[in-house]
Amino acid sequence: MFAERTCLHVMWFILLFVPNGNPGVSEEPPAPAKIIKEIRIIGTRRVPSDTVKFHMLSQKNTLLDPNLLDRDFKAVWATGFFDDLKIELEEDDDGIIVLFQVKEKPLVRDIKYDGLKSATLSEVLDKLKEKRVGLGVETPFDPSKVQRAIEVLKELLASKGHQYATITYEAIDVPPSAKQLRFLIDEGPKVKVKAIRFHGNTVYSERQLRQAMKYIKEKGFLSNITGKSTYDQERLEASLETGVRVKYNEKGYVRLVIHEPRVEIQEASGIKMFSLKFRRWKVFPFPYGTWSGKHAFIDTNLDEGHQYRLGNVSFSGNTQFRRDQLLYVFGTRPGEIFNGELIKKGFENVKKLYGARGFINWTPIVHQDFDEEDKLVNRAFDFEEDRQFTLRHLDFVGNNSTRDYVIRREILVNEGEIFNSALLDISLLRLNQLGYFDVLKTEDAEIKPDLKLPEVDVILKVKEKGRNSIGFTGGVSGYGGSYLGLNYSTQNFLGRGEVFDFMVQGGSRTSAYVFSFTEPYFQDIPLTTGFSIFHRRYSNRQGDLYGGVYGYVPLGRELFAQQSTGFSVFASHPVRPFTRIGLTYSLDRSSTAFSSPQTAAFFTAFQYTDIFTGRGNYTGLLRSKVTPSLTYNTINNPFQPSSGKSLTAAIEVVGGPLGGGLMYYRPIVEAKWFKPVNQRRNAIGIRAQFVHVSGYGGLQPPVFDRTFMGGEDSIRGFDFYSISPMALMTQGTTGKVPDRDAGGFPIVDPTTGEVLTRERTTYSSFITPIGGDTQVLVNMEYRIPLLGPVSMAPFVDWGKNWVAKKSSLQIANPESTSYYVLENGTFRHMRLGDPIPLVAGSERFRSTVGLEFQVILPMINAPFRIILGYNPSRFNSTIARPESGTDFYYREKNHDFRFTVGRTF
Repeated sequence: MFAERTCLHVMWFILLFVPNGNPGVSEEPPAPAKIIKEIRIIGTRRVPSDTVKFHMLSQKNTLLDPNLLDRDFKAVWATGFFDDLKIELEEDDDGIIVLFQVKEKPLVRDIKYDGLKSATLSEVLDKLKEKRVGLGVETPFDPSKVQRAIEVLKELLASKGHQYATITYEAIDVPPSAKQLRFLIDEGPKVKVKAIRFHGNTVYSERQLRQAMKYIKEKGFLSNITGKSTYDQERLEASLETGVRVKYNEKGYVRLVIHEPRVEIQEASGIKMFSLKFRRWKVFPFPYGTWSGKHAFIDTNLDEGHQYRLGNVSFSGNTQFRRDQLLYVFGTRPGEIFNGELIKKGFENVKKLYGARGFINWTPIVHQDFDEEDKLVNRAFDFEEDRQFTLRHLDFVGNNSTRDYVIRREILVNEGEIFNSALLDISLLRLNQLGYFDVLKTEDAEIKPDLKLPEVDVILKVKEKGRNSIGFTGGVSGYGGSYLGLNYSTQNFLGRGEVFDFMVQGGSRTSAYVFSFTEPYFQDIPLTTGFSIFHRRYSNRQGDLYGGVYGYVPLGRELFAQQSTGFSVFASHPVRPFTRIGLTYSLDRSSTAFSSPQTAAFFTAFQYTDIFTGRGNYTGLLRSKVTPSLTYNTINNPFQPSSGKSLTAAIEVVGGPLGGGLMYYRPIVEAKWFKPVNQRRNAIGIRAQFVHVSGYGGLQPPVFDRTFMGGEDSIRGFDFYSISPMALMTQGTTGKVPDRDAGGFPIVDPTTGEVLTRERTTYSSFITPIGGDTQVLVNMEYRIPLLGPVSMAPFVDWGKNWVAKKSSLQIANPESTSYYVLENGTFRHMRLGDPIPLVAGSERFRSTVGLEFQVILPMINAPFRIILGYNPSRFNSTIARPESGTDFYYREKNHDFRFTVGRTF
């Protein structure tokens, strides 16, 4: 191709530089040097003439220098803009005209990647940029760069498991002088890791070594999802070094030799299976096609060598810390098994110790030698502590709305004091907990030491989130049913850190109106205060479980509907950097409506709930509550947590000296823990919760404040409020029935002609949720970002709701009810103090395993969730009726599908 060869045409006019004359005649004086009259650039279309002249040293009105002109030719050619370049000289009476005749390279107008499936366009562009290929739209077409791009594409596809990809290209002319570049990609089969085998290992089993490999795994369900089953040579080498070698170093095998892995690629094929789900998740697979690919079998030989212990450990240059303190930080002692990981972590901890004292340029130099006779590793640490720095200036960049003092009050380092890098890290965490900015990382705090003075400046770069959000919400959830809402929130009002929230929501089961305000720093002291005003309505009406099937049933799953109106005020104060004590007071008036008079009669029969009536009352209840709390929280982000932990201990105290009509208390303990994994891309989250509720002063908590479980905020595979201890009650109805003879015919009084009757009691049983007084709950999630705001979260939920205080379930008002208990084969009327009979097994543990798909909604800083759950532990039972007859068949669902907005924890 014309563009692939270099054309050099330089035409010199000999008469300018070779003297005239005939041989044998004495030489004449050399001709005088010529002046460059003009420099002309001929043939440019896109490249400006000034750009060409910029690379030249020859100038107009200067003497013509052949050497300098040769240099100019090479400089212009090196720009890479041209396919052809030649220089001609023209002479006239006034001087020399220098002509640069060029032919521009065609520009790349468009780039297509036909057949690319395993990588995104952004990944390709990032890779080309990382490798500095220099190929892109509106750049000169260069075949050498195209070939380099092909090699980079092959590397990218190999990392995706396509080791056998083939790539060619077409360069299509686009008039007048451009090209369309089209890469033709055949990715080929994906190579999956079928087996990883080790040889020569005695310290660890193959299974332990495979688990230590971080970046590559054998083909399996989870590894297919995470992409770690895809074979890639670089990831294999990294896994052996950072996984297997590190694991051996932990036990003192510091001279482990990992031989070059042998990788065997084999053809693989199979039958594609389609699974049909039918009746309680039974799966009927049937084939519908075939697949073909390649499997990688990896064999690695190990020479473990000898186990070494830590020998002599010496320190020099350490003026800030003693030897025993440093050994304690490293976590190991001479004579113990050498542990390379402990020493590595020890360096990190020592660096933090020095940073906390202002020695930010501390540098360790490590000297190591081996005692082969005693199998010891001797280490000498030479510290260069450098200077102790003070903080001179602390500046903020990017806070266009947030006031400086709002950020500064979360910063624990002060100007003019010894610079403490550990406190700076804690300060970044405190700022992240506010939720005002995008997640701040260590590199966002630029530390600039002065070269002459022991002072340092810190520039903190922040990126503000939107302060105000107006959002419309709607959907279907287990708690709220179908709902529609409007919310307005400002998380950083006028840049002062104050928070306003207003929410209106209405739905089939819930409605709410809430206005709240939070002042994080009251009177410029770290006292967080605020209030909220609310009106809420909730209806737990899902239809009777047995009504219409077993006859008249006054109770079932339709427990109650409740509405409350009130306010709360709160305050909290830090006692340590991440520990706060708080106090909340709330007052509300609530009314509870039951699904039927029989339901209301039952709940008022077994509970004394309020001091005004002396028995159960559910209309106009005044609830006065105070809640002291203690909270420890290091979770890094309130909306998308990925690291940290929190512990909350609180106790709600209702009534008593606070007034109101109810008297009970509720201790609550909740712990959360988040850990980043897989190079901080994914996160594990765990939540554990304990709740107990109990009355005092002779009263019991009302049914709406007893414990119920189920739904997307607790155990996700069960309906909201569906996990509860169940009561089995028998109701008696007395009425007149006709006397019958031996043949079953009514007996008639011969005197009056009327049918003779007698009184008879008919018994009918029912089952109803009654609520527990104690519950434990554990939730576990593994959060995996997939694409943009979309993530996936396999989860396990586990919990129990039961009645620990049996005395709270007793008949308290037998006069107004007609409940009976079977005793010695006969029914008797239930008396004062009789226990409410519970259904055996209804207090058992429940569990759900499942999968969530989450999409973060920026307007409300919460995810939209699709939840699929399977319930391996549920309560299914056949319950005999005390009065005989058809048994109750109680069945809980074995799976569930739902969608909602918010997080479980």
